Order: sequence, then C-alpha cells, then structure tokens
Amino acid sequence: MIVLGIDTATSLVSVAVSDGREVLAASESRSDRRHAEDLTPMVEFVVQRAKLTLSEIEAVAVNVGPGLFTGMRVGISTAQALAQVLGVRLVGIDGLSAMTAAVPRAALVDCDVVVPTIDARRREVAWSLHRVGDDGTTTSVAPPHVGSLADLVLAVRERGQNCCFVGEFARRHAEEIREAVGSQAWSVSFGDESLDFPHARAVTQLALDKLLLDDSDAVAAPSVAALYLRDADADIHWSTRSSA
Repeated sequence: MIVLGIDTATSLVSVAVSDGREVLAASESRSDRRHAEDLTPMVEFVVQRAKLTLSEIEAVAVNVGPGLFTGMRVGISTAQALAQVLGVRLVGIDGLSAMTAAVPRAALVDCDVVVPTIDARRREVAWSLHRVGDDGTTTSVAPPHVGSLADLVLAVRERGQNCCFVGEFARRHAEEIREAVGSQAWSVSFGDESLDFPHARAVTQLALDKLLLDDSDAVAAPSVAALYLRDADADIHWSTRSSA
C-alpha cells in the first residue's frame, strides 16, 4: 500500500512516501513559521522523487500532535484536503508514538521504557510512556500528557525502570532530568539528534499498521482531530475557526 505521510506538528516539517515497509522518498526542512509555504512543494517533490503520481497514493497519514498549534492545523487541513480529493483513506498519528517508532532497536537493548518528549512551550513538555517488549517492539503504557519538567520526572520515577528519553526537549534538559531523577538502581539515557522530532517516515509506517488492522473501505469526507493536550489550545482552535 502506498502511503503519503505529512508531519508539520513541530519545527521539523517532513513529508514521506512509503510502499509497504519501504520508504520510497522523504524530505524535511526546519521552520517555525513556514509550514504552509514549505508543505505543498515538499509533497510534490517527494511524490515525483518516488516516481509516482498523486493518483497512485492509496492513503494519506498525518501527525495530529501534540505540537505547534499553527503547524498542526496546516498539516491536518492539507492531509484532509488531499485525502478527500484523491478519495483515499486518512489516518491520524500521534507524534509521540511516531518518535518512539523511530528509535532503532539497537538503542532499546538496555531500555525498559521509551519516553518521547516534545516542547509544548509555556515552560511545559508533552510526553508519553512506551514499554519495550522482549522482542524490541514498543507498547504505549501511558497516553500523551502535558505538564512541567517536574511532572515528567515524577512519571518516570514512578515507573522505576531503565528509561530512554528521546526528543530535542529531553536532550536540552538532560542534566536537569538526571539531577532530578537522582541516583537510582535503574538507568536514564538519551537519544541522539536524529530522534529530536517526529518524522513523516514513521508516520507512514504507523499508519500502515492501522490500515492493515482495519479493512474498512469507507473514504467519504475523511477527517481527523488534532490532539490538543490543553483545553486552552482547543478553545483557540474553535474561536479561530468561528471568526474565519
């Protein structure tokens, strides 16, 4: 199945096309404010680079958050429009799960729990917890949360297991996290820069998993909801729409 993935939820804008488990083409750019300007040319470039046409896309996947308010809106609205025009399935993917899925299995050997993090601004962080199985696969054990760095550390300490933090936020606050966790029988490690942000490559793969589990053929008026972790963000979203 050929899946087009879109991720504009953070400052790393990315697009990818996958055929099954093979990523045919991908592109990315760093931008805090140019999501809308960058996205359409990137979609066109990636589809051409994969030697496909838009008519060959069988599903569209998009990171629905958590992340930047404006970026999330750009990605979701673009993905919904594409899916509707092409008459294909639309799949929304949690960006924290996408970050977890991108962690190489070799990095999970001594890890019991993966903790993906995204800067939520306002001195807060979004995170979730994913248990690592004996076979290297990961399973969500705590849904996405948003809170202070202290809230994040408390959630990790309550697990009492070897943790691997990923995300630019965690790397930037690595020393604070180590100090707050303190001396424990279990270890704390951090992913490298390649795992700083969610990417469309992982979005397409998680979408494929969902599509393979759901054999529904429904394609009418595809839509997905943004993953808002703060009520204020959702209020801004609806007030913005009503005034448009």
